[in-house]
Amino acid sequence: MKTTRKRKPKRFKLVTFTRTLFVFSVFLYLVSSLFLRTINNSLSTEVQDLQNQIAQIEQENEFIEIEIAQLSRRDRVDNIADENGLRMEEDNIVTITTVAYNGE
Repeated sequence: MKTTRKRKPKRFKLVTFTRTLFVFSVFLYLVSSLFLRTINNSLSTEVQDLQNQIAQIEQENEFIEIEIAQLSRRDRVDNIADENGLRMEEDNIVTITTVAYNGE
């Protein structure tokens, strides 16, 4: 007598697939979370560096504006003109007025 074994059809093990997919998803979540946190930290430090540069440049601009105001004082200009033998003649002074342009 010959006995034959019946082959059981291979069933797709849903539980094993689900566990594997879950582990893989958790791993991807951890890796992407770490990656995004690293990028966020580097961008934050870059923003802080740029803000520091902006503050430094604004401070330099303020110092330059003060220096311009000091160098362009009327009495200083008059003293330099006197030292170089220049004098102001009231007849040669021309006043220029500007008209606001509104773009029309």
